[in-house]
Amino acid sequence: MRKKIDGKKKAVIAVIALLVVALTVGGVVWYSYATSYVATVAGEKITSNEYKYFLGSVKIQMENDAKLEDEASKKAFWDSKVEGVDARELAKQRALDSCKEFKIQLLKAKERGLFLNDKDMQEIENSITTLLSQMEQFNQAAKNTGVKIMSAEEMFKDTYGITIGQYKEILKDLRLVFKFVEDEQKKITVTDEELENRYKENKDIFDKLTIRQIIFYTINPMTDVSLSEEDKKKVYDKAKAALERVNKGEDMEALALELSEDSGVEGNKGLLDINYTKAGDPALVNLVKWAFGHKVGDTDIVETNYAYHVVKLEKRTEYKDVVQNVKNAILSEKYNYILKDWTEESQYDLKENEFALKRIKI
Repeated sequence: MRKKIDGKKKAVIAVIALLVVALTVGGVVWYSYATSYVATVAGEKITSNEYKYFLGSVKIQMENDAKLEDEASKKAFWDSKVEGVDARELAKQRALDSCKEFKIQLLKAKERGLFLNDKDMQEIENSITTLLSQMEQFNQAAKNTGVKIMSAEEMFKDTYGITIGQYKEILKDLRLVFKFVEDEQKKITVTDEELENRYKENKDIFDKLTIRQIIFYTINPMTDVSLSEEDKKKVYDKAKAALERVNKGEDMEALALELSEDSGVEGNKGLLDINYTKAGDPALVNLVKWAFGHKVGDTDIVETNYAYHVVKLEKRTEYKDVVQNVKNAILSEKYNYILKDWTEESQYDLKENEFALKRIKI
């Protein structure tokens, strides 16, 4: 009798054990499914990987816009409010908005029957190779600076929260969206008058300038320590003498090779390309301001936070050189109006999966 009871107990225990395993496995499967997507658009899921990628991109953009450099300032930023909204919540909402636009365009691309060809797939491979190479170059530059060194793959996952393999799958859909946008923009009309007016109103945005410079450091380039005022005066006198030689007609390329303290002068011959985006670089802001305020052939001495620059404006683009860029800007603007209209259509209403969204942190 005892043996029968023991046998029944073992049977019950075995059944309970199987139930526990089943419930555990079922729970894992349910959790994986419940957190696999953050929202739907017209029945199409926005996967968690897609959302993490866009969130990582938004995070980088917001930090760049705020001109954050060190970790302490970044932490303070994400604990603050932006436009009266918690910075983290604003980033998550912007990422969700980007995901919605991405999905709408992807749906339309598939409806149109667009597909990726061998050239598209090669472009994807090339972009991944370039990305990994840039990250590896950052690693090399960061050696001996105290920055934690990670492999390119680790760095990517640390930034976006997804693997390179997962990114590749997203990139395929992004490439399909790109093809769709190209098709749509071909339908948009831009008149010559629109092009000319946009250029006239925004020359500094579209034009590219080239200066040639001879650099004389006002800091110790090895330590970044500023020179004394007395030593800076001596440096300025050197720059003034060089400018006089330029203005007397000596070849400035030869002078740059002879006099410039820039370690890369052998390769660049003193040339520096400038556009309006470089005005955001503290090291270049004075050079950019000077270049856009002068005409080709003008010379001067410009002071930056690290040197005196003997400069000459070598060339500036004209309308005919940048007309395609102007057209692209107008096409992009007009297309964005169309996209905005699509996002407001009820069929593309976003249905959030709050369970998954709350579990993705910045």
